[in-house]
Amino acid sequence: MKQVIIFNNCEQNFALELERIERIIEYSKPKKLPETAEYILGVIQYNEKVLPIIDLNRRLYSVPGETGNHSKIIVILWKGAHLGLVVDEILGIKTVEDSAYEEAAMGEESISSEYIKGFLKIGEDIIIVMDTDKLFSFVQSRELLELEEDEDDEEYEEEDSEDEELEEDEDEEE
Repeated sequence: MKQVIIFNNCEQNFALELERIERIIEYSKPKKLPETAEYILGVIQYNEKVLPIIDLNRRLYSVPGETGNHSKIIVILWKGAHLGLVVDEILGIKTVEDSAYEEAAMGEESISSEYIKGFLKIGEDIIIVMDTDKLFSFVQSRELLELEEDEDDEEYEEEDSEDEELEEDEDEEE
């Protein structure tokens, strides 16, 4: 048995394993970043750090997501970092039997999108189970990881410049 969170995007239901999720937060408009991929909406402040926000609709379907009253941000653990995925609506948390789960590989053929880990069959619905580690290509992953590093570097640069200003002020006082 597994616990998953089920959400809706572009009229398709998806699931993420609960162990990959840190928190679900209300949608807040991110600050845009120049020269980033279209699916990167920007960043928000989260636990005193910068959290990159991904438009999951644009990443999966190449259409911009529309945020509404039900939109949420799922904060996931991804490659040692945190990432925010904007989803249309959270449908709930479910405990599913192993028998309801089917691997993405179908015989000798497999589903081409690497981020599809498998499928859940609940009633008449087929829910796509996502593997967030494979949601981005190598190049896309590098861009996201650099985003987080750049933000950390900027924080240190700001702290360093504040320290230098304090030292200059102290020298002037003497």
